[in-house]
Amino acid sequence: MPLKTRRAGYRLLSRLALIVLAAGAVRGQTHPDGFFLNTPLDLSSGYDSGFIVGSRAVDDNVTLIAGPTAAWLTSTHRTDFSLDYQPEIELFAEHPGFDAWNHVANLRLSYRINSRWSMHAGDHFLSTMDPTRKLENSLVLLPRGRFNQNTLFADLVYRVNGTTKVTFRADNALTIISLPQLLGRLDNVTTAGTVTVDRIVSSRHQLTGSYSFLHVTPLSPATSGSGSNVDLLILGYTFTVNPELLIRLSGGYVAGAESAFNGSAAIEKKLGGVWVAGGYQRYLGFFGGFTPVGGVAVGTPSFASGVTPNSVYQVFSLRAFGQVTRRIGLAAELQKALSGVDASGQGIKSLIVQSKVDYKVNGRLALFAQVDHYAQNINPFFDQALSRNRYFGGVDITLRRPQEADRGGYRHGKAPQDSQPVPPPPDATTDATEEK
Repeated sequence: MPLKTRRAGYRLLSRLALIVLAAGAVRGQTHPDGFFLNTPLDLSSGYDSGFIVGSRAVDDNVTLIAGPTAAWLTSTHRTDFSLDYQPEIELFAEHPGFDAWNHVANLRLSYRINSRWSMHAGDHFLSTMDPTRKLENSLVLLPRGRFNQNTLFADLVYRVNGTTKVTFRADNALTIISLPQLLGRLDNVTTAGTVTVDRIVSSRHQLTGSYSFLHVTPLSPATSGSGSNVDLLILGYTFTVNPELLIRLSGGYVAGAESAFNGSAAIEKKLGGVWVAGGYQRYLGFFGGFTPVGGVAVGTPSFASGVTPNSVYQVFSLRAFGQVTRRIGLAAELQKALSGVDASGQGIKSLIVQSKVDYKVNGRLALFAQVDHYAQNINPFFDQALSRNRYFGGVDITLRRPQEADRGGYRHGKAPQDSQPVPPPPDATTDATEEK
C-alpha cells in the first residue's frame, strides 16, 4: 500500500472518529447515560530539552493542551459498548513548525453470550508526533516524527467453572512511522493468536498458562527483510499474600529467528494509599511488558508498541501510583533496560524516569508538576546517544464527572464478566495508566 494512501487512510479514520463522537455528544444531550468526559482538561507548559528532530537535538518551551477524553457508552444486560477519543495539541515557542495535533481513540465491545461464554473486541488508535513520550511499553527511544499505530483484538472466553476459564484471542497491529531515517524498517503488520488458561487454585494462588503464535509482515521488505514467525509460551503465578501485597512470577520460552527464555518477577505492595511495584522482566518486544500496578496477571500477554518483532528486553522497573494524602497524588516510574547489542557488540542501554505529583485544590481543579528523563547510550537506528529532559507544570480542570462515577445510576444491566480494555497505551501512567 503506498505511503500516501496509508496517510490518507489515517486522516480519514481520525475524521470519522470525530464525526461519530460528535453524534454521541448530540445523543448525550437527550440521554445523559450516553456521553461522558472521562478525563480532565489538561493544560501544561514547560521546558523540553534534548528531543531529537531529524539528526539534531532541540530545546524549546512547549505548551500542551490534552483532553478531555470524550466517551460515548451504552449497555444492556448482555452488552457493553464504548467509544472514546482524546486530542492533544503541542505548541512550540521557538519552533512553530513542530506544532502538532495528536490523537488517541478507543473502541470496546463486550457481549455475554450465556453464563459460560462471553466475547470481547476492541480497537486502539494512536497517532502522535512524540512516540518517545507516548509509548510507555517501548524502550526504543525514537526521534520526533509521526507515529501511527492501530491495534485490534478480539477474544472468546469460556468459563469452565468458578475457578477456571479459557480464552481464545486474536490480535492485529499496524505500525507506520514517518521518519526518513528509518526507511520503513519499523513499518509492519503483526498478527497473533493466543490461547490462555487461567486457574484460581485458592483465594491466594492463581496460575496462568498461555501459548501465542505471532506472524510479522514488514511493509518495506527491501529494508526490513521478509516476514517472520515467533512462538511464545508463558506460565504465570500470582500469590496474593494479602489484599495489599502481591507477588507475581512468570517464565517461558520464545522461539523465532533467535530462541530465548523469558520471565519476570514482581512484587506489588500498597503503602497507605500508594501502590508500589518493583521487579525484573525478560520479554519479547511485541508481547509482555511490565504489568501496571494493580494490573493483569504477569503471565497474561499484551501487545507492545514501536519495537522490533524479535527484540528481547531485560528490564528493571520500579513504579508508584496512588494518593499520598487526600489532596496529593503521585505517579512515578523508573525503567532501566538492556535491549540487545549493536553491530559492534556493545550493549544498548535505556533509562526512562517519569514522575508526576498533583495537588487537588477542589473537586474540579488540580495543580501538577511533572519531570521526565529519557536516555539511551546507543540508538539502534541512529548513530547518536539520546538524553532528553522535560520539566512541566500545569492544571487539570474536571469539566464533568467520569463515567466510572456517574454511570451506575443509568445502566440497564450488569457488566459482562471478563471485560478487557484494549491494550494501551497507558498512558498505562495511562496505560499504562489507563490500566492502573
